[in-house]
Amino acid sequence: MSEEHLPARQPALFDLAECERHLVELAAPDAARFTGTTTEKDRQRVEAVLAAVVAGVPREHIARLANISTHTIAGIVERAERSGEIAGWKERMSRLLARATETMAANLVEAVERKQIAPAALPVALGIATDKKLLLDGEATSRVEHVERVRPEDVLAGIKRISAVEIEAETKGN
Repeated sequence: MSEEHLPARQPALFDLAECERHLVELAAPDAARFTGTTTEKDRQRVEAVLAAVVAGVPREHIARLANISTHTIAGIVERAERSGEIAGWKERMSRLLARATETMAANLVEAVERKQIAPAALPVALGIATDKKLLLDGEATSRVEHVERVRPEDVLAGIKRISAVEIEAETKGN
């Protein structure tokens, strides 16, 4: 197959190589010897794990590279969220979805312009990502409209049904 027909490679949402290198460096000493320290006390590893989580690296990938369990990562992240060291899940996902949506939109335009895809192929994914981003941010994701058709005759009949009462005012002198 010629290179003309190969799909364009999408840019990465985060620098995976840098995260991997840093996590592997930190895990190497523990693989060589048992230090007896817990992961939570290894501040450098905790910071690397949190940086990878914030960058959007999947937890299974982080666990494998840092030589720790996904449960340990969950504990690190939970403590960091509670202490305010990192943003909460909702805010992190909102930022990640914003980046993903922007990247998908740019790739959609480029792919359609190069006639690599039909114009109807990627908007569904883009729409879903945009919808979820707005939902996380508390924005409206749909609109419900109730329409009632009223005929002029119905309005006139309603006016005639209203009974008006006139009250005469009395003036009393001082």
